[in-house]
Amino acid sequence: MGKTISFVKGKGSISHDNRDFIADNVDKDRMKWDVTYIKQPLREAYEQVFGDAVREYNDKQKRSDRKIDDYLNKIKNSGNNEKQFYEIVVQVGKKDDTGVLDENGNLSAEAIRAKEVLDEYVRSFQERNPNLYLFNAVLHMDEATPHLHLDYIPVAHGYKTGLSVRNSLTKGLQEMGIAPAAGKNDNETMHWQERERAYISELCQEHGIEIDVIGENRDSYTIPEYKQAMKEKEEAEAQIEILNAEKIEAEGALARIGNQLSNGEDEIDVQKEKLEEIKKQIADTEKAVAEKTYLLDAMIVSGEPVEKEIQKIRDQAKDATGIFDKQPMVKIPQKTFDDMLSRYRIAGTFERLYKEFTQKLNKMQARMESLKSKNSDIEGKLEQVMSFIKERKLSEAFQEFIRPKSLRERLDGYKARVESQKQKSRDLTHDKNKGVAI
Repeated sequence: MGKTISFVKGKGSISHDNRDFIADNVDKDRMKWDVTYIKQPLREAYEQVFGDAVREYNDKQKRSDRKIDDYLNKIKNSGNNEKQFYEIVVQVGKKDDTGVLDENGNLSAEAIRAKEVLDEYVRSFQERNPNLYLFNAVLHMDEATPHLHLDYIPVAHGYKTGLSVRNSLTKGLQEMGIAPAAGKNDNETMHWQERERAYISELCQEHGIEIDVIGENRDSYTIPEYKQAMKEKEEAEAQIEILNAEKIEAEGALARIGNQLSNGEDEIDVQKEKLEEIKKQIADTEKAVAEKTYLLDAMIVSGEPVEKEIQKIRDQAKDATGIFDKQPMVKIPQKTFDDMLSRYRIAGTFERLYKEFTQKLNKMQARMESLKSKNSDIEGKLEQVMSFIKERKLSEAFQEFIRPKSLRERLDGYKARVESQKQKSRDLTHDKNKGVAI
């Protein structure tokens, strides 16, 4: 059975990636096998990537309050779910088929081959992904399975207003030729990962590693749906392995910060938030594994009667000699043939219905994503309005403006408008009378 290729969203714990602190799941004796490819401070990376664009923007501003003093901090506090950087954990295989150590405690042959693949992958990462600036990259051989931690900043160009170069994952990926999102489960990041998986698969083939995961070796269940479900289950299990390691690291970081009171409560809260997010990811992934397991079992159970009927047809089929060509032929009873045609017709109908349903569902998901994007834009503009109101100390006036009016206030307002209209009518009559000749 082939191995899995796993891409899992990391928590961005650079201090752990670089072994500035060591979690309980790390074998200190094997740290010498780790490889550090890039180790650039985040602030230095931001200056290198965005520094010129920020200075160019600030030079054009006449008002000092519109200048950007710290772009790194601006992204952190943007409130638009923007991230200062992203991390991806890349792994080939799992600990049960690609463990770092063999039964004798030595570096295993499978781990060596996986390391060679990951090494080639990371060394060509920047060339393949020019809009993902890689500022920190390490290969860990001191845990259960060889894996990469890649930390990168998304970079997008060509903005006509504001900064000409910005932190934008969606636009950065599209700038690299990645297809735009078509729905929640069909977005730019997924498209990018598919491309990267294909590249790693090629590397694996060159190193003699089989990646084509189709699940257990059951010849009777080779339908595409079964293969895909088994593949997704295997990948989810590999993700759980990585996420559990991330959880241990986050717990270690939280304990370390808790012992260093000088770090303050803010950093502790950040680490707690990261830990809770990891726990949620693990729970969601375990749920996905359970669902895929249920689906696979259901396929097997529902497929057993079908397999029996197929075998019955095979038993009824007799070899026949072709009259006009040498193609192998069989003959079956007329009733069996009619039943096969009927079932084929039903299967074809359901297949078309399924395709139509899937297409409609994808359109609905795309529409939902569009609405979410618009809602996000509205929230961003609302935040700007609230910031404007707060800066100019208009909060009390704004609250008075949006405060629901009482019945008495609405009546008084109505009377005032009526009286105003009457006064305008009297003034108009007066002006007309003045213009009449006597």
